[in-house]
Amino acid sequence: MIFLLALALVLVELTGVWLRYLPFAHTVLAVQRRNLLQLSAGWALLAFLTYAAVMTMYKGDVLRFKLLVALGWIPFFLISYYCIPRGFVQHLFVIGMQSLFSILLHTLSAFLVIAAMPPDYGENMHMLALMYCYLVLFLLLIPLERRWFSQLVPAQRFFQYRHLGLYIASMPMVVLFAYVLPIMDNQLYHSMPERLGRLALPIIFFLIFRLVLTAAHQMSEHTAEVNRNNLLAQQLYALREYTRLNEEKRQAMRVLRHDMRHYNRLLSTLLDSGRIREAKQLVDKQLADLENTTMQEFCANDLINATMSIFYYHLSKLEISLQQKLNLPRDMAGMDMDLAIVLSNLLENALHASMKQPVMDRAIKVSAQYTGRQFVLSVANRFKEPLLMDSEGLPYSDEPGHGAGMISLRAFVRKYNAQCDFRQQGGWVTVMLYWYGEE
Repeated sequence: MIFLLALALVLVELTGVWLRYLPFAHTVLAVQRRNLLQLSAGWALLAFLTYAAVMTMYKGDVLRFKLLVALGWIPFFLISYYCIPRGFVQHLFVIGMQSLFSILLHTLSAFLVIAAMPPDYGENMHMLALMYCYLVLFLLLIPLERRWFSQLVPAQRFFQYRHLGLYIASMPMVVLFAYVLPIMDNQLYHSMPERLGRLALPIIFFLIFRLVLTAAHQMSEHTAEVNRNNLLAQQLYALREYTRLNEEKRQAMRVLRHDMRHYNRLLSTLLDSGRIREAKQLVDKQLADLENTTMQEFCANDLINATMSIFYYHLSKLEISLQQKLNLPRDMAGMDMDLAIVLSNLLENALHASMKQPVMDRAIKVSAQYTGRQFVLSVANRFKEPLLMDSEGLPYSDEPGHGAGMISLRAFVRKYNAQCDFRQQGGWVTVMLYWYGEE
């Protein structure tokens, strides 16, 4: 009987492994799935031997049985965390919800076993019946479990910021500990009111938590709408700024044309009098004035060129050094609009960060290259203070009004399946994007 009980305990833990795998199933690679299966099977064998030894040593003691049930998930959880590389808060949330669901099944099993089995069968037989009743209930509820746990993890944006992510993830665990600790004693069954309370608590929690997630989703949709409006306002501002710059250049050209007659007369006078050096200086000044009447071309693409022109103008006014090397095609099949938005946000973040540095340490580097279908964008700025990073390795700020740049960056990464590398090294903060364009 001890070996059957140990086997049942292992099978119950393996059901937890499967439930905790479902929320991440659509993003788990084949090699990660294989590692999870092999490591879980290997530990299951060791756990079976351990459980059998413990139950034999303590002769089926109820408290040891409860401790094995309560703590047996830890090695399996660590295996899942190792094989499925996701944020810790997401794993914490999943293990909390899965444990509450398990508690619900255990409580239902207790009601069924008490109703069906006389008490004189002994505690070991009752513990065995509880475990196998749990497994039967689990099998019967597989369609519901698959559907519910596959959609269990909220969107990544709920875990994006540390405080919000920990709050969401810790709620199930807080309820779980408050639920489990009072029943960790040497009593197999508790009173009917206690069992009814344990049955109602997970159900009530699931309903309340569902309402919390629904409200959070609605708030997130509202935030997304606000961000879309902000991006539209940003595009209109960029268009207005580019129009203003063009008007300034045209005005400078009109002034230059108006002064052309005076310039020619002065140049002729200097040449006639043999003042060659002064004439050369006048020509150089005229060339510089003429250069100021044209928009600098950074690359062949008009939208990227407009974005760079706007920030080149603002950075020069703020005495921020800009090093740039852009090589992008004229036709980017509609991708240039998304890239211009991302570049604009990254440059704006770099500008604000540079303004927090001493004047001599203000510098920004921009590079954009393409080869065939492969594109690479890099934006770097000097910044000495350490950055706060979220679970995706991107910087974040708890200050209100910040974060729109990272939202547009995440949207670009998702849309074009891009790889994003964000690092802070040697006093420089650098973000690099790699992606493939359409054929």
